[in-house]
Amino acid sequence: MVNRNQQQLAADLQENKQLQQAQQEVQAAHQLLQAESQQLLEAEQLLQMETQQVLQAQQQVRQEHQDVELAQQMLLQAQAEAMTIQNNPLQGSSPFEEPK
Repeated sequence: MVNRNQQQLAADLQENKQLQQAQQEVQAAHQLLQAESQQLLEAEQLLQMETQQVLQAQQQVRQEHQDVELAQQMLLQAQAEAMTIQNNPLQGSSPFEEPK
């Protein structure tokens, strides 16, 4: 009977040791998972920040494109007005006319 109790006690101690080892492995895995989760969160925040910067850059490019188009329209209008003045000079009032 005493021998059987000793065997049971030894088996229980071995099982406890295995359970403690498994618990330590689970804790280590949990810590690793938390660290990886933190890295993913930081990477996601960086990606969001970079995405925001890209969107702002796209908006700036759109605005600059509109500015260029407006400048082109103004240039075409000025060229058309200059051609009109050249083709139809008013006597004495053309800035392109040479003094007599």
